[in-house]
Amino acid sequence: MTSKIFIAKKVKDFSAGGLKTFPGDFIISCDFIPFQLPSGTLIMGNEFFGCYEILTATRVPFCQAESLAKAKYIVYTARGKNEEIKIPVNEKDIEAVVKEYEKYLDDILRQIKKEYLLQFPEGKEANIVVNKIFGLLNLSRL
Repeated sequence: MTSKIFIAKKVKDFSAGGLKTFPGDFIISCDFIPFQLPSGTLIMGNEFFGCYEILTATRVPFCQAESLAKAKYIVYTARGKNEEIKIPVNEKDIEAVVKEYEKYLDDILRQIKKEYLLQFPEGKEANIVVNKIFGLLNLSRL
């Protein structure tokens, strides 16, 4: 087996197995506020005086979030290509949802790396392979 075949197999396995979606599969029952997203991908910018900048893929500033958890929530949700999202009102709810999602992503990362190292004990390209699989699955860990 080659790395290329391993990547294709893992992408197929995860796609067929049904990846959880953010925030729907992680959200808890709470109050929300609507929030309009631009079309396209969002990325994290820099922190300025305690606020976190969120940029479009073309590096145009979109908005600022008051906390790192809220910025991550917006960026993670934008990967689902929703134009209007609902953000929990309570900061603790946002933090809990983001923390649970990142735990889920970390578990996937560990699983892929473990399986890769079983197939390729020298593990020279483990991180490259994991990143490629995440990219093909439209996943990102901030």
